[in-house]
Amino acid sequence: MATNALSTFAQAGTVFNDATRQLEGGLWQNAVQEGGQGLGSAGAVIADLQSVQATLQAQIAAGQFSGDTLAKVQGIMTSLSQEATAAAASVNGGASFGSVAAAESALRTLHLGIIDTVQGDPTLSALAIGDGATGFQPAPKAFTPGVNAANAPHENLAQIGAIFDDAANLMLGGINSGNVTAIKADINAARTGLTQLMAAHPDEFGGLTGIHADTVVRQLALENRFIDQVGTNPDAGRASNDNMLDIIDIVQGDTNLANMANQGGVAGFTAFPDKLSPTPKYQDNDAQTAFWANFIAQSNSLGAAAQEAVTSGDRGAVNSLIGQLRTFEKNSANFDQAQGGIFEARFDNELAKGSSTLGAEVAAMIKGLKTGNAALVAAAADEMHANAADVGGNNVSVNGTPYNTDGVTAADVLGTPAGNLAATAPATPTSTVVAHTAIADFTHVDPAGLHDSANSLHGGHSHFGHLWG
Repeated sequence: MATNALSTFAQAGTVFNDATRQLEGGLWQNAVQEGGQGLGSAGAVIADLQSVQATLQAQIAAGQFSGDTLAKVQGIMTSLSQEATAAAASVNGGASFGSVAAAESALRTLHLGIIDTVQGDPTLSALAIGDGATGFQPAPKAFTPGVNAANAPHENLAQIGAIFDDAANLMLGGINSGNVTAIKADINAARTGLTQLMAAHPDEFGGLTGIHADTVVRQLALENRFIDQVGTNPDAGRASNDNMLDIIDIVQGDTNLANMANQGGVAGFTAFPDKLSPTPKYQDNDAQTAFWANFIAQSNSLGAAAQEAVTSGDRGAVNSLIGQLRTFEKNSANFDQAQGGIFEARFDNELAKGSSTLGAEVAAMIKGLKTGNAALVAAAADEMHANAADVGGNNVSVNGTPYNTDGVTAADVLGTPAGNLAATAPATPTSTVVAHTAIADFTHVDPAGLHDSANSLHGGHSHFGHLWG
């Protein structure tokens, strides 16, 4: 978030980019801070818009613009003021707009209009990429007139990604009665299309690429849940923002998927502009610290034990691990759900049962164990470690220290520097059983008591290193 006038038009544009990213899924605002996450995105976006406005005002005063370009910049100034008003209204009942839906619609229209003005003017578009910066970047594209989820082509991942991009574009500013039908149609069409594509071309979706694609399918289903929470959950916008950007991140972070998402002159799952600064790490309380320590340790130790079991062919060990994996997924999802608030909004797409990274990696690992597919088990183990590293990097323990995401016991995760840890995981499933027992006992504590009571009134993670908020 920026609040002061900046030196160049391009720098102002990077601040505007920050607002673009935070507008995805809708703005959110809480009365009480949770986990060091601030009070919401609304204030940050308003500050961004005001900073851009101050910069342009200073440049107008300095005589930087003239003629038609000056008129366009003055129009942008008016739009920025109106957009800031709409942003505030979108989290305050709609205010003078009459409804939240009207405020969100105005917010999207004004924001996209500013981007179109800059991109459509040769002088401004050149200034927007000055000094090595890239400002006023476009959002993912909406459908052209006449195209919708029902008639859009969906024969390859790029075309499916273009359907997803339409949903992402419509969600800019918020999900409401005016756009929810089209958004859900897009999300469901993208999910169905990808599921069918994976079934028709299994050779293209093997190993980690297959796990990543399955994760996208699951998180598209999760997005429907967030959409249904709009109006009843104050953090639904935060959840959608994290989930939609995460889906893009998964596709763009997997070389195979990224290549498939850009073919035949069509680009899908388009990345949003960068955020100005990293999302603050979630400050965990005692219960959350204990949970993550066990989660990270189990992710690593279960993965190692599964690779050993599938190699040895020990059916007893395999069957035991399958049971442990299912309980691990269930307990992790239960804890996540019990936290609610921003914690759940940020980490549902890693932890939610059946509709998260955890669901995809556990399903792949169990399939590999049942079929004796050591390569699939190894890929799932890699993803489990990546997921553990992701959440570990986006949280900070109750005592302020980072988690050692290579740890194979809770003690390792909480107390041993990663550089001093041996690279190898436990050699037998026995250690995994011990770790599993620890988390099972912990997560059967009354879940209502696990949420920090100081944060019980609610007013960002990643497979490839998210920076969003």
